[in-house]
Amino acid sequence: MSTNGIIARSTGEGTFAGRYHHWDSYPSGLGVALVELYRGHFKLDVDRMLQMLLDEHTSWSTIVHKDFKLKPGYTNVAQRPEGLSIEEFQNQPLNRRPQCHCHGARHEEGFVADEKSDCGAEWAYVFETIPAHDDRPEQKLLHVLFPEKNQSGEYAWKDAGRIDFDSEDKIDWVTIECGENFERCHHYAWVHFPQLKGTDIGIQQFLGRAPFRLSDAIGFIVNGKRVKATGSGGNSDYLRRSCRFNLPPLPPDTWVATVVYGNGKRADVPVALRGPEGEKPFPGVKWIFPPTLVNPKETVQG
Repeated sequence: MSTNGIIARSTGEGTFAGRYHHWDSYPSGLGVALVELYRGHFKLDVDRMLQMLLDEHTSWSTIVHKDFKLKPGYTNVAQRPEGLSIEEFQNQPLNRRPQCHCHGARHEEGFVADEKSDCGAEWAYVFETIPAHDDRPEQKLLHVLFPEKNQSGEYAWKDAGRIDFDSEDKIDWVTIECGENFERCHHYAWVHFPQLKGTDIGIQQFLGRAPFRLSDAIGFIVNGKRVKATGSGGNSDYLRRSCRFNLPPLPPDTWVATVVYGNGKRADVPVALRGPEGEKPFPGVKWIFPPTLVNPKETVQG
């Protein structure tokens, strides 16, 4: 899935106006890219940088890991030359250029994204220049914002971090993105706890702040036998339409997982029922969850 964001100029206290950015808009992606562009390609010229990002282009697919020596434009991977692999295509100059929605294969008008825009943005990067005053030099700031629901159920932009471009201090992108105590982190737990590599348990589940989900399971007990979860699977209605799967009749919205038995044999077995109230174990199946920070033992649910 994409992580949507906004690149903008400050227009006042708590307000901004800018452009939509579609892919990799989390701080360790788009945030890092913006700082590197300012200090590198644009040589500390924030006005020229924002002129290109906000005035000369109306919407962005992504600028992350792109070469700004190349003229921006959208490149459609589906239109790559016959016989050229996706990997080979990604190394072509047209794909390495900044990808906008207004040039190249797309010509969209775009829109002005502000603090009230409903565009699914999870992050906003707001540039602000504070003029010099008395003995205080000019300040060039980047505000990193995220939306948070208030008591009335409405979302408002909150400050995750403020970056002073002229400061030599190292930017703590982990804290900006995830919070001082991982309170807004949505990573797998192994991203911050390497000892959990090989599991897909979420960070909030590992910290004991949220209930387990099916995707957190490391294995299942199926008719009394323990099997290992592979992370692969799909809805039974969809899988049955594929000739690869020969499934028996199952209730609607049954999740079928690919598992590994003790002898190394793989199989596709129903492990969960999904409904309006969430997920629950399929009859005869138990879910196995890994140890967590608050519970050193495995948890079996079913």
